[in-house]
Amino acid sequence: MRAAANPLLIFSLVAGLFGAVTAYLPPLTLADGELVGLTLNAPAGTRLDAAGKPGPVALKDARLTPALLAELRAAGVRRVRVKEFAFARWSGSWLFLAGCAGLAVGARLAKARTRPPRAGAQAPAPEAGRSPAATLAAIRRAVDDLHAELPTFRDRAARCHRALDVLGGVQDNLVPDFIAQRPALVDQFGLGGYARLMDRFAAGERQVNRAWSAAADGIEDEITVCLERAGRLLGEAVDCLKSERPAG
Repeated sequence: MRAAANPLLIFSLVAGLFGAVTAYLPPLTLADGELVGLTLNAPAGTRLDAAGKPGPVALKDARLTPALLAELRAAGVRRVRVKEFAFARWSGSWLFLAGCAGLAVGARLAKARTRPPRAGAQAPAPEAGRSPAATLAAIRRAVDDLHAELPTFRDRAARCHRALDVLGGVQDNLVPDFIAQRPALVDQFGLGGYARLMDRFAAGERQVNRAWSAAADGIEDEITVCLERAGRLLGEAVDCLKSERPAG
């Protein structure tokens, strides 16, 4: 159940976040009657002034009028950020609701998982008070260390057993620990930064799940390929976490 629950939870979070950010970004394809009178919460569009310097078509706090809407559309503006919310103008509402539904299903799958504890496992465990960066680094380190360690085992069965132990611990301990730190990440980097981070993390976590499945099926070559991909993608997630600027 864990292998299905974690990707579903991550994708649902990302989908919900992308849907949420459109709540105050109505598309200009809407009729004028639905947009006229709204107040811009950010400058919109770009045009050249008399001196040939670029500037916004409309400034923050400007009220949308039919003439201004026509000018924005002519400038190629597709969406504007406004201060007022209306469900009818929320183009990403379906994505947000789908994300909420996915989170509910994922939570049920995670709760219903039946995988027994692994005897003698030497997998990493969650650490109280660990920061999101430290948790992500621990996941990447576990993957990279396993990739380097597997060739030292003498037979295929031992390699597959070791991969099951380590990757199972990553799935059961470290991945949920990182996902649980969503509020801190959103507060620090905002919805956009969090979505970019989780896009890379989700891709890496899928490869971890594939490597675990390959180990369970005894497909040794697939384990190596998936670990290589997981290490690269998780490295990109680490770089993304470092490069994101705090929100605000």
